[in-house]
Amino acid sequence: MKKIIRPVFVLFLFFLIVYPAKAQVSELEERTSTLEGIVAKLPKVSGFLNLRYQYENDKNSFDIRRARLDFKGNLVKWLDYRLQVDFASSPKIIDAYVRLKFSPMFNIQAGQFKLAFSLENPYGPLTLETMENSQVISYLSGINDLAGSKGAGRDLGVAVYGGFFQQDGYNIIDYVVGLYNGTGINVKDNNKHKDITGRLEIHPIRPVTLTASYYNGKIGDDGDLKPRTRYGFGARYDDGSILFRGEYLKGKTDQTDSDGFYLVAGYKFAGKFQPLLKYDFMRKDLANDNSRQINYLVGFDYWPHKMFRLQVNYTYRTFIDPENNNGLLGIMLTARF
Repeated sequence: MKKIIRPVFVLFLFFLIVYPAKAQVSELEERTSTLEGIVAKLPKVSGFLNLRYQYENDKNSFDIRRARLDFKGNLVKWLDYRLQVDFASSPKIIDAYVRLKFSPMFNIQAGQFKLAFSLENPYGPLTLETMENSQVISYLSGINDLAGSKGAGRDLGVAVYGGFFQQDGYNIIDYVVGLYNGTGINVKDNNKHKDITGRLEIHPIRPVTLTASYYNGKIGDDGDLKPRTRYGFGARYDDGSILFRGEYLKGKTDQTDSDGFYLVAGYKFAGKFQPLLKYDFMRKDLANDNSRQINYLVGFDYWPHKMFRLQVNYTYRTFIDPENNNGLLGIMLTARF
């Protein structure tokens, strides 16, 4: 009888102790999985600071060029979002959009984001080789636009984008078409007309990009609309070491025709150093020779750490009247977090 009772008693103890323990472990795993799911949906927070020094015409100054916080997240696999805010002068929203990702060939983006125009405009402060954008990008691509908007190259609207013929991790063709207010960031439209833009990129091989862009818009109030049109062509070679990029843009703002182009070349070595040369040509008004400005830039980028970059740019600016020629020295430290 004792031989029978003992194993039964041991079995009873096993169920009494082990099963609750297993239940607790299972419950803990379930709670951990739920917590991980919640954390995965929280935005990823990053940001950067641009600390700048400039010397020009015997005057020099320090300033905080940018101070941004960037929030990105994925609510579900096919939906993500971004909110980027700049605190450098007064808080302002830079990016605020959601993206519906249906397929590699067709996606939708809505909110405030970069204009689908030009090769250089998609670059941000963390990726642009020089401290500031080329003249023609600034004046004809929504940064300090001749149309009057100062939108950091952005606007409010909706866009569709995608790519075709993927090979080796990149698309041979990429496209984006957007419909925007045309008034810049954080500003309502002041007329019934919507501006349309489009950019097509072709990548015959991974380092090479050939691009064409078009912008068709209107400025002014209803009943007194004026044209704001731009088009451009560009090319880039960037294999991680050798960089060459050039672009030509032409635009019409009201009755003023403008054009410009830039050529920038650089070579990155040891993963930390990148000397740069740039030729930057702009004519704000083709009917006025005095509007021509040519900038010659010599620069150097240095990454002491992957989260820090030091940029040194010297720009010699020339005009029709040589007495107006002058130089600008800029030094900027970028710190990411």
